Amino acid sequence: MLGRHRPLLLALVFTAAAFLFWQYVIAPAFEAIPSPSEIATVLEEDWDTLWADTRATAEVALLGLLVGSGVAIGLALLSLVARSLESAILRLGLALYSVPIIVVAPLLVLWLGQGQKPRVAISALAVFFIVLVNTIRGFRATTRESHELLHVFAVSRFGVLRYLRVPSALPYLMSALKVAVPASVFGAVIGEWIGANRGLGVVMFFSLYQFDVPKLWAAMVLTTGIALAGYVVVALAERFVMPWH
Repeated sequence: MLGRHRPLLLALVFTAAAFLFWQYVIAPAFEAIPSPSEIATVLEEDWDTLWADTRATAEVALLGLLVGSGVAIGLALLSLVARSLESAILRLGLALYSVPIIVVAPLLVLWLGQGQKPRVAISALAVFFIVLVNTIRGFRATTRESHELLHVFAVSRFGVLRYLRVPSALPYLMSALKVAVPASVFGAVIGEWIGANRGLGVVMFFSLYQFDVPKLWAAMVLTTGIALAGYVVVALAERFVMPWH
């Protein structure tokens, strides 16, 4: 029984040791780094406000993930139907990915105006190329023998997509989403730095300029929590949609 849960126990022991080291060694040695107890105090005292900011950031990140992934999957399907477009689509994705988000963010605010739209667009840009490249790779990761077998059984092009291409792409897509979730949160926070009334990015911005270090770290902890929660959701979804993998 202990052997089965040994990795989990080791992880808990390591985490506890890290927090104790942080509390009693790192925090006293560096004034700019608050202790876990100080961060916990801020979370407790300002929980209502911080929770509202966390929900705002999580909402933008989720919408950005859905929009960016949806567009990427759609273009990957288009490249599958029209093979000649694959190179152009990949070059477009690479061009968008090469532009630093912090540079294009003000332009999106000018084009889309104030509000949630530019923040969702920035978050979507952060995940677009990751999902695009991996989905295209997944669609192409099929063997010639598999295609020949389906051809023998006179399977239609839609059938090939459903029974061969999609199962082949799912592992690549789920792996991409695990990376895309933290990227979407990062994009949402960048968008809030450019212009927003609420969100963890706003909390970080004002805490930095007010030298409220514990609150800054509290916002960072909550941002990390959103990313970790999203990663866990994708990992659970992976087990559900790919029980064979």
